[in-house]
Amino acid sequence: MKKYRILWYIMTAAYGLWMIDFMQWDTYTMANTLLEKEMYPSKLIYFIWVIISVGIFFIYPEFIQRIYYAKKLTKTLKILNIVSLVLGCAYITVYGFLKNPLEYTASMMGLYYPWLFKLWCVFSGISVFTNIMYMYRRYDYHSTAGVVCASIGCAALFVTVNVPSAGEELVMTLQCLSHWSTALIFAFLCAASIVIFLVHKCREKDKRFIALTVFFVAVLALMLVLLVAVGKNGLIENLPMWAAYAVLFLVNFTSVFQHKKNTV
Repeated sequence: MKKYRILWYIMTAAYGLWMIDFMQWDTYTMANTLLEKEMYPSKLIYFIWVIISVGIFFIYPEFIQRIYYAKKLTKTLKILNIVSLVLGCAYITVYGFLKNPLEYTASMMGLYYPWLFKLWCVFSGISVFTNIMYMYRRYDYHSTAGVVCASIGCAALFVTVNVPSAGEELVMTLQCLSHWSTALIFAFLCAASIVIFLVHKCREKDKRFIALTVFFVAVLALMLVLLVAVGKNGLIENLPMWAAYAVLFLVNFTSVFQHKKNTV
């Protein structure tokens, strides 16, 4: 547990210093209209967000301690993780349809709804992370690589929401590259932490997990094909998130993948 706390404390310190030193009175630009808008109406609101987001960073190692290292999975933990999963999936879905998802991605909507986009970051990160930890614990699976991938991925998401996309026309700017790269880090590292577990179960020759792994990897591959063929939009962007939620629900909370030793 100590190594994970150190990792999160280092990321928390780096994030806090970055927000205080570099991000204070930043603005974002909508590339298609060149309209500049203030991210925060006052310095007080900015620092309130800094305090809240830093506080959220401190919660993540507690998730590891209380779920991944739980002595026993209880009904309370099960209920909390089901609620987390359902709320996270519901939020990103509703948020994704605030504007036409065929035209707007989550980050593009964040230009219009910056605080709802911040909540998207909080809900999606926590719901995915806690349920990955629950999945590992439910099957008595320990993977340093899996926990580290999920941790770095969820931390990177806070850079994504604090540095909004500048749009495709300004793709080579530091703002846009920072936004897109950290969004991809979140997506690929959290997906990796799920795949690491699924591959482990496939080695046990469990046909159910083999089928689930094929499904999840196929969705990720489909997303990449669609990005190249169609271009990015909200529906394509949400495909891996919906797939991740489906996998986590099936593995954690259904009898199809029941693990008798730790099932509650």
